[in-house]
Amino acid sequence: MTKFGFLGRATLLAALFAAIAATTVSAQEARVSIPSNKSFEQTVDAFKMAVNKGGMMVMSTVDQGNMMKMAGLDLKETLFLVGNPNVGKQVFEKDPSAGLYLPLRVYIYQTTAGKTFLSYDKPSVVLKQFNNGSINQTAAMLDRKLDMLTHMVAQ
Repeated sequence: MTKFGFLGRATLLAALFAAIAATTVSAQEARVSIPSNKSFEQTVDAFKMAVNKGGMMVMSTVDQGNMMKMAGLDLKETLFLVGNPNVGKQVFEKDPSAGLYLPLRVYIYQTTAGKTFLSYDKPSVVLKQFNNGSINQTAAMLDRKLDMLTHMVAQ
């Protein structure tokens, strides 16, 4: 009984470490951060223009830098909610709970060293949990679109 208890605990511990490692790898694969060659303000302006030209729209913005000023931090950071209602419709028809992840979120921020980044979580990773082939196809298309858009803006 003692030997079985030890093996059971060892198996549980191994499973726990595997789950932690998988979560860390998954989070790293999901997040994309692209350094911009532009200032924060230039990156924000270029992003807004590129979103509109790319058939998407900025649905909302959250000026997180302004909110952080209330807490005593002086940061430049804005969260953008972007999407296309026609593309969203394709996903929402399959599973309306995808609204937790759509519209897409793109975070533009400047580090304390003055470097600006565009950051987002890959739609294919965050939407994979819905286990729907149609949603997966749309998410893969959105991955390509965000990749192209953010790299173009960063130049």
